[in-house]
Amino acid sequence: MFLFGFSLAIPFYLPSSMFALKRGGKDGSATIADAFDICGFGLLAVFNGIVARVLDVSGEVGSSSAGMLLGRKRAWLPVFLWMLGGSIAAMASLFGAVWLEGER
Repeated sequence: MFLFGFSLAIPFYLPSSMFALKRGGKDGSATIADAFDICGFGLLAVFNGIVARVLDVSGEVGSSSAGMLLGRKRAWLPVFLWMLGGSIAAMASLFGAVWLEGER
């Protein structure tokens, strides 16, 4: 668990902090970092709302346990689609940022 957290923190915090320092300097870097946080927490709130709705779904498609299981699986589909979309957007933005940085 420690290694997972340690390896996740470096790519999550370092690039955005370096960008904020480079663009904002000593006076404006906190504003840029706060804008990142507002966007991130806003998307997290939307995602948590989707997960909360899934957890509230009873999954009663039929009276059998197989019907309930199928309903629960279908209820989780939007969550996984959001995760997939976020992963694709993160990958595209990372490749775009690296490409733009290489163009300089």
